[in-house]
Formats: sequence, structure tokens, C-alpha cells
Amino acid sequence: MRLLSFPFRLNLTGAVASVDQGSDTWVEECIAMAMLTRPGERIQVPAFGVNDPAFTGFQVSSLQRHLIDFGPPITITEVKVEPAQEGQEQVTVSWRRADTEQRAAMSL
Repeated sequence: MRLLSFPFRLNLTGAVASVDQGSDTWVEECIAMAMLTRPGERIQVPAFGVNDPAFTGFQVSSLQRHLIDFGPPITITEVKVEPAQEGQEQVTVSWRRADTEQRAAMSL
């Protein structure tokens, strides 16, 4: 099934960008959506999101709890927060699917 990409954008042809549900790209977009949404921001789903999106005192367990509640079924294996440019941080999230040993990493 094709779903809208996050963040919402247009592809090179001007059509709405989409992603296959269950793909690695979809998983990465789900993680990004969780980390960039504060709990309470979504009025209809107030528990959606992860506390402290600025990563000050970020707890991996809060991201894993979010994924247990809202999916996708993956396990976070590591989160690295490193300085990037002045006033910005590079966040790398490593994860594996619940049904396999395949591992992947993404950067925000």
C-alpha cells in the first residue's frame, strides 16, 4: 500500500510523494515523525510523539515506547546525538525489524 511521505512534499514530477508501507523508508519516516512531534501537538491523538524533541536529556526508552504504541514493529538499537553545525545536532537512529536480524540506520 502506498502512503503519503513525511514530511509532505512533491516529487520531481509534481505529484505528491509517497512511500510503500512496510519499507525501510516508511520506517524511517515513522521514526522522524515521532521524534519531531511533541506529545499533545496532535489534538486527536495527544499521546503521539516523543518528549523533548530538542534531545536535551533524550531517552531512547520514550522513542521505543512510542513505537510499541503506534508502530512500526521495530527495536531501536542505538541513538547517537552529535554536534553538527552551530546550534544543530546530528541524530542517528539505528534499528532492526522485530521479525529479522536486519539492521538499519538513519540520520535526522
